[in-house]
Amino acid sequence: MTLLVLHCFLTFLFNLGEGLSEYKTSWTDLNFIERETISAMSPDVLNKNIKWFEFPMEPGLEWLWETNNVVMDFGGTFHSIYLRWAVTINGLHVAAEKYSNSSWLKHAQDFNVTGFRNAVDGSGPRQTSVRVWNPETVAKVHESSIPMLAAWAFCNMYSCLEEFIFKIFRIYLDAHPLAICKGDEFKTLRRVYNARLNDQASLETWNALWNERLESWHRKRLYDGLEKVFLNYCNVAGLEIPIAYKGQYGYEAVAKTLGGISLIRNCFIHGATVVPVELAEFCKGFESLFFSYEEGRKFEISLHELATLEYFTDTLTQTLNSSILELSLPEIKDLNKRFAKEGKL
Repeated sequence: MTLLVLHCFLTFLFNLGEGLSEYKTSWTDLNFIERETISAMSPDVLNKNIKWFEFPMEPGLEWLWETNNVVMDFGGTFHSIYLRWAVTINGLHVAAEKYSNSSWLKHAQDFNVTGFRNAVDGSGPRQTSVRVWNPETVAKVHESSIPMLAAWAFCNMYSCLEEFIFKIFRIYLDAHPLAICKGDEFKTLRRVYNARLNDQASLETWNALWNERLESWHRKRLYDGLEKVFLNYCNVAGLEIPIAYKGQYGYEAVAKTLGGISLIRNCFIHGATVVPVELAEFCKGFESLFFSYEEGRKFEISLHELATLEYFTDTLTQTLNSSILELSLPEIKDLNKRFAKEGKL
């Protein structure tokens, strides 16, 4: 019964977020966090503790405005996904507590888990009981499932992170397609690009060829790893760490954190049982945040690692928001330089 109630509760939460996200993807449909923004041009922008900066769309820089919207949207998405997993894990704690309570055990019946099995009469698969536990076992089973959920939650957030990075990179490339159409191999594609505005047919030809090229690029870059892809994005897009953080770290450090997060996810996906030397070495640097794996120790992903990943996504999206603002409005960047010099940042 508890599993059914938990499923219904999660379904309710998932549906709650529907319609609140402007940029629909496989994960942003789950965003139920209302976005609090302030205009970068507001006179009291420095006096309000609001998470996101908005700015007007500048001619020729539409891609930055779109990127900023995606950054803000995914900022809510990362937080939403974390909260959903948190309440799911909490539900298991509540269930374990309930099923270990003496008053429940006194009147409890066996606990059934249903699934599909082939019928003994040969009529094919049908829904039936696949496992029956006695009351004394139920609490232990619920409690033992908690570490598994933390690990899969980590993978869920990693998938969202991968989608986010490729999404903002593709926005840039849609605005600068020739960035990945260099060399003799793409001579024809460049010719079609230059002729795209001649007529409707030329535009349709370009769109078809460009989509094909972009998908091919995406598939190949998946093998590069998030660290390399993100750093490449920052370089080609011209993103620099916000003035307020300069001297503390740069996007190279952020990329290294992404590399470490990828290591953790890969260790879980590939069934690592002990911490490898590469992950332990990563955890020795400041880029590891609150990750603290030690070589040779048992490898596991706990709520601590999940919370650290959520913290990283929260700071990453806010940092990108500030970088995009400074890139889109150089006068803001100059103002921040002055404030930093005066010790006001």
